[in-house]
Amino acid sequence: MVFAISNPLGGPGKVEDAGPRGVRQGRVGGARRLGALVLLVGLVAILLGAALPVAAAAAATDPLAELAARYAPIVVVRDQAEPCGDGEPYLPTPVTTVLGNPEVILRGPDGEQVSGPTAADLVGKGDGWYLDYPGNPLDPGCTYEEWFRTASAGVQPTLYARLATDPAHPDKVALQYWFFYTFNDWNDKHEGDWEMVQVVLPAASAEEALGVTPESVAFAQHEGSQVSPWEGGGLIKVGDRPVVYPGQGSHAAYYTQATWFGKSAAAGFGCDNTTAPGLEVQPAIEVIPLGAPPTTGPFAWVAYTGRWGEKAPSFNNGPTGPVTKTQWDSPITWQEEEGRTSAVSLPPAPGPALRGFCDLTANGSLLFIDLLNKPALVVGALLALLLVAVVAVRRTTWRHADPEHPDRTRRAGQILTAGFGWTRRNLGTVLGICVVFFGVLVGSSLIRGLLLAPRTSTDITDVYSATGRWLAQLGLLVLAVVVIPLIGWVAASVIALVRDASQGRPLSPRAALGAGWRQPSAILTALALLVVTSLMSGSLVLLPVAGWLVARWAVAPVAAVVEDLPVRAAFRRSAQLTSGHRWRALAVQVLLLSIGLALAGLVGALLLLVTSFPFWAIGLISMTLLALLLPVAFVGTTLHYYDLRGRAGQVQSAEV
Repeated sequence: MVFAISNPLGGPGKVEDAGPRGVRQGRVGGARRLGALVLLVGLVAILLGAALPVAAAAAATDPLAELAARYAPIVVVRDQAEPCGDGEPYLPTPVTTVLGNPEVILRGPDGEQVSGPTAADLVGKGDGWYLDYPGNPLDPGCTYEEWFRTASAGVQPTLYARLATDPAHPDKVALQYWFFYTFNDWNDKHEGDWEMVQVVLPAASAEEALGVTPESVAFAQHEGSQVSPWEGGGLIKVGDRPVVYPGQGSHAAYYTQATWFGKSAAAGFGCDNTTAPGLEVQPAIEVIPLGAPPTTGPFAWVAYTGRWGEKAPSFNNGPTGPVTKTQWDSPITWQEEEGRTSAVSLPPAPGPALRGFCDLTANGSLLFIDLLNKPALVVGALLALLLVAVVAVRRTTWRHADPEHPDRTRRAGQILTAGFGWTRRNLGTVLGICVVFFGVLVGSSLIRGLLLAPRTSTDITDVYSATGRWLAQLGLLVLAVVVIPLIGWVAASVIALVRDASQGRPLSPRAALGAGWRQPSAILTALALLVVTSLMSGSLVLLPVAGWLVARWAVAPVAAVVEDLPVRAAFRRSAQLTSGHRWRALAVQVLLLSIGLALAGLVGALLLLVTSFPFWAIGLISMTLLALLLPVAFVGTTLHYYDLRGRAGQVQSAEV
């Protein structure tokens, strides 16, 4: 009987004799072979058992990995309480969020398309190639945020670390951390966003760097950077880990929580927001291998020189990747040449000028983006507004407003010019009230600045401390309760001054201020008008309601002073006088309040753009304008009341 067995050391074994001895010899031979097999497996296991700990120890002590873990940044983004609301929805994410994603398309200069491109698909691609995500960067809405939330579900936030050398500085290395975001939702909206920070160490290699203390840290901000010494600068650290505060939407890296000012390419054009409340993020670290960018493997995307987002007009283009940046090959030189020692933060109580600058740059950028996205619609809308303005200007009368006699009818344009004319003729008297108003504005700004001043905190998500912030909010509430009625008092005093002029009484700022203080109904109605204008008009949904109320309440404060009416009666009286003239009343009052409330901020914002005046100087200029213009607006409101009363044929007040 002949049979074969598996021979672990060679081919099949063969036994010639089928008798008992032959069987026994076969079993003995099999046992010997089995023993040899067991011995061989044991030897291999011993060798592997010795080799695996060595390999694990080698991985654990890899100098670059250890260095990257030691200085890995902690990221604090603005917390987002609800989807698509205020706060930062985008976290630094691995490139695999977009690579291999079937909803992403790699597009080439000659119409080539690759759906769900992988790192290997990016190799050799450069100018003219770009990744295209689902959505329109010129009209993002909430599309990109919702897409990112789905695409990154279950994915840990990630940073990419690499050790960069600079030929001009062989005695230093830069440990760089690159952040990838899927969308930049700031004044310059675009798909894809690369940001970085780097730690500079006086060493020539990762091994040497483990034994030295860092010299400095550079945080990339738009097209420039901010540099801080490792010790003694503005850098916040947890142990050896720097804390990074990305600007909401722009992802520019900052050292702490504040609102940041910029009017250049290096500092950004607009206001970056890193204020609390913050959300702490502990990203995973992936280490990019040393040497030239790999063209194979998981890091093959590093060599890609095309764009990481859709090609779009102007500054809405997707960015190119890290390898195309100056700091990739010349990190120390880049830091020395383009680094700033500080970034400019807005004061805690910014005032109308700085708020106007932030609003102007943000809304101006949105208008420009809308123009790029839908040029015909935007140009048509602007032309329509211009046509309405021209028709309105030509249909009214602006001259011969007779500012000396307030109690008379006037055309809409004459109400505005007469308001300025009456103020100019009685400037000495009006200035007394303006000085009081200016004192209220400056005092309020100083107190708000003190309440909102930074306070020591160990909480990196709220560097101003929760207790300090709670006390500041309480103080601001008390301040508002005091200051807001004072603004209404100024309005009532101006109205009383114009009333006295219409009745032939001698004009006195002291008498007018006293009369205004004795008119609480006028104070309350004036505040209601200001609050409705400023709060409701900020919402498109509430804008029609705000317009309806402003048209009805346009002259309620004046009715309260001139006719000595309580609050409800003053509102009813205003509704009676504006009946049949609501569109005209709305246009006149919006124009007056815009001049009084918005012009000071606009002028301040323009001064910030074209001058290098310090914030405090422009703040004083803006508050001075506000202190002068808001009284002019209330002079116009008073003249508006007399006009409406004259049109109704009522010399005396009507029964209410």
